[in-house]
Amino acid sequence: MALYLEQLGHQEKAITAVLTAMRECTDVLGQTVKDANYVYANKPIRLKYEHVTSVKQPGSLGGNGIDIKMETGTGKTYVYTRLMYELHKQFGLNKFVVMVPSLAIKEGAKSFIRADYAQQHFAPLYENVKIDLNIIEAGAFSIKKGRKTMSAELMDYLEGTRNERNTIKALLMNDAMLTSKSMTRSDYDQSLIGSTNCPIEGVKLTRPIVIIDEPHRFKKGGKAYQAILDLKPQLIIRLGATFPEIETGKGKFKQKKTDYENLVYNLGAVEAFNSGLVKAVDVHYPSLGDEILQDTARYKVVEINRSSDKKYVRFKRSGSDKTFDVRVNESLSVVDEGFEGDIELAEIKNADHAVLSNDLEIHKGSELVPQVFSASYQELVIRQAVEKHFAKERENWFRENAGENAPRIKTLSLFFIDSITSYRSDDGWLKNVFEKTLSDKLTSLIAKEQDTEYREFLEYSLVNLPETHGGYFAEDNGTGDEAIQAEVDDILRNKETMLQFKVNGKWNTRRFLFSKWTLREGWDNPNVFVITKLRTSGSEISKLQEVGRGLRLPVDESGRRLSTQEFRLDYMIDWTEREFAQKLVGEINGDSGKLTIATSEIYVKLVEVGYAQTVQKAKGKLLLDDVIDENDRIINQEKLLEILPDGYVQTVRKGKVTNNTGGQRPKVKLRRDNWAKIKDLWEDVSRRYMLEFERLEAGELQGIVNTVAAGDNFFTPMMKIQTDRIGFDDDGAGRVQSGDEYVGVDFGLLRYGEFLRRLSRRTSVSPQMWHRAIARRFTEKADGSMFNLQTIDKLVKAFQEMFEAVFAEKYSYNSLDFTASTSVVRDGELVSELEQGLVGVNRADDVLVSDKFLYDEALYDSELEHEVLRVKPADKVVVYGKLPRRSIKVPTYTSGTTTPDFIFAIEKESGIIEVNLLIETKAGDIRMSEERAIKAQERLFANIDSVRWRKVVKASELGEIISKL
Repeated sequence: MALYLEQLGHQEKAITAVLTAMRECTDVLGQTVKDANYVYANKPIRLKYEHVTSVKQPGSLGGNGIDIKMETGTGKTYVYTRLMYELHKQFGLNKFVVMVPSLAIKEGAKSFIRADYAQQHFAPLYENVKIDLNIIEAGAFSIKKGRKTMSAELMDYLEGTRNERNTIKALLMNDAMLTSKSMTRSDYDQSLIGSTNCPIEGVKLTRPIVIIDEPHRFKKGGKAYQAILDLKPQLIIRLGATFPEIETGKGKFKQKKTDYENLVYNLGAVEAFNSGLVKAVDVHYPSLGDEILQDTARYKVVEINRSSDKKYVRFKRSGSDKTFDVRVNESLSVVDEGFEGDIELAEIKNADHAVLSNDLEIHKGSELVPQVFSASYQELVIRQAVEKHFAKERENWFRENAGENAPRIKTLSLFFIDSITSYRSDDGWLKNVFEKTLSDKLTSLIAKEQDTEYREFLEYSLVNLPETHGGYFAEDNGTGDEAIQAEVDDILRNKETMLQFKVNGKWNTRRFLFSKWTLREGWDNPNVFVITKLRTSGSEISKLQEVGRGLRLPVDESGRRLSTQEFRLDYMIDWTEREFAQKLVGEINGDSGKLTIATSEIYVKLVEVGYAQTVQKAKGKLLLDDVIDENDRIINQEKLLEILPDGYVQTVRKGKVTNNTGGQRPKVKLRRDNWAKIKDLWEDVSRRYMLEFERLEAGELQGIVNTVAAGDNFFTPMMKIQTDRIGFDDDGAGRVQSGDEYVGVDFGLLRYGEFLRRLSRRTSVSPQMWHRAIARRFTEKADGSMFNLQTIDKLVKAFQEMFEAVFAEKYSYNSLDFTASTSVVRDGELVSELEQGLVGVNRADDVLVSDKFLYDEALYDSELEHEVLRVKPADKVVVYGKLPRRSIKVPTYTSGTTTPDFIFAIEKESGIIEVNLLIETKAGDIRMSEERAIKAQERLFANIDSVRWRKVVKASELGEIISKL
């Protein structure tokens, strides 16, 4: 399986903003820059004020940097990788240093930049250009026989020259490596460019462009940021969802401010959620119930003592004066036996901050409830998580709302746990409880599953239970256990493998992942749909950061990103974090530009809406209402937002984040009067239709099988063996030469009879017919290694495509005497509202909703649909709008149904609606399944007198189509 990257609009905007800010940056007089033509360095550049200010957003400082703010899950790694290509193409820059704050993030960056799918995506955009990624790993600098040697990767980066016109040299490091003694010492027995013996000095000579990933981890004034400045970068580009804060002003004028430096692009959380660029979030927790809570003791932290002789945390029991002291490395069970799981006080950081052994951060005032730590409660959370997983898995397997034959989506679940031994040890309670819960659920599902293939997937999962789950923990690094290392590789490095249903013809059922919070940054998989937290995060952890591992939009089994329908992440927590959803919404909205100072613009707006007659009176009222203080600082933003008009500060839309206390998914209301005007049409198009197929003529099926067998569908499995040979130059410098060798393997090999039987079972074509076709293909004895599971997959796929193509012209529709139940009609009655996702993922805020429209707001999935909504229809159109998914169920010949995108009811001179125009929008290349859906719609609607059906590839075509009717 290969992933397919796309050029997404929000990512293009970020790249364009940087290129605009850097216009004419190479127009620097060479004579004024020392060694301007030094081949090992970037050419000199300097940002021009007028170009930076043309795109810089208000409130960001100037300086020698460019900032890009992008919410988690929107593709910042893609953006900075593409930027390296663009800066090389536009300005000839070829030396980049990519700085990351952790090993996990470094692993993610390495995996993306070196991935085959990424290189295939960039190849046609930047012909013959490649990024040579050099990575300095721990242990890269060594001392052997008294000889201190440099990192070979560092030397390769430094020695790249401008003369290598098609190569971009990128050096990837984490902050710990940059600040290590290995990078700053100067007593190596090798010389670098410029005759220096110090790695930092060598990098400095390249005049690098530094790219910082996760800038909030590189605060100005910190050791890591100072080390970056020591590289003397010509430009620092920072990309992240969060930026560090700085304090400005003194005394009563002191306030915190986000430390932006030439912020040229800002894709915040509100826009990301509202535009459907990330998954929506549903938060769930099992409630303890009022009766349990009344009988449950709570323990409040009243003191944290960190003196050298006595280090303890003092807890006070609710409703009592009794206190309990817990020392470092002592179990919380001394406070209450309800604290299960060997939880200890691990560390006291300061007089207001301590950490438990499950990584829970506690502070003065923190309150703990023992029942939440009990195994029985955590079992309840696990059961709920497994239930949510399989509900999502079934939805993503069949994808009933995505059109006929939509590719499946592999569903993954991620568990954050507090104890490694509870999962890794043979008798670990967590692993045993999880496997028992999973086994029970699989047994229940298999008993009632009707779909053959999904039942096979479930049955394989049940028989091979350990294969369904895996873990990654920091302690796993370096372990000699091959099975554990395979799990770690799957989770950290083999993203494509994790998304596949089959590998080498065998079911790939690993879809439950466990980690001890190690994956909270730097790792993500787009198909994580359920995150379960069996440990409570500290208050310092961002809620957005927590859900970030599952926000990215999913990809289907063909490797394509899905963005035309709403996807939701289920986030499972315990009762103590029941306010999580509210806090997450607050974080998202706070990211939208928190109001800190009442500006003249705000006062003017308040006068416009009638809050006060003058600016001065508006200020006075706000003071009296305790909304601002005497220095215009806003002290009650929530109250101010109630006074200001809707939309003054953008907030996350209702339904994008919900919890299990009654939060509802967003709805769109139907204008029933307008729907009533197309009632007659609905009676025609909502009828059930039966497909009637023509019989295949004699020999036609054998001809299809012969053609498939004659094609390039027989696969000989090979394995690539890479050999790295280490040699030394005359100067003693180490070099690595690599070579590849391919050898045959017997993965999935089948005996010929079994091969034919499996092929017959999957195609419903007799083994004899397949044998005749294969014998026709191989006139001499065939190589037995070609009869394997991969060959079956290729033959089946080719057969299905050809079989479907033949039947594309061999069917017709017959109307039946009853109507279908659709998303718009229930039990013969028109519904009053629909889930917004059935109509469109995105809201068209720039479209004025006409009185003729079918809903109270305009929604769309694709940009072409958005453009159609912007077109004002002719006067003779009396009703129009987007059709919900499954509102008109046109059956397709490969099973499934399809629905057009738009309807326009057209009134003739008689004043009666005589024509109903149905529009299907399709722009650019379309999949074969989409082509089949188009043909099915065209064929069915050609037989309904009151309907005209058209395909639209440009919104501008719509006016001409309507004018001709």
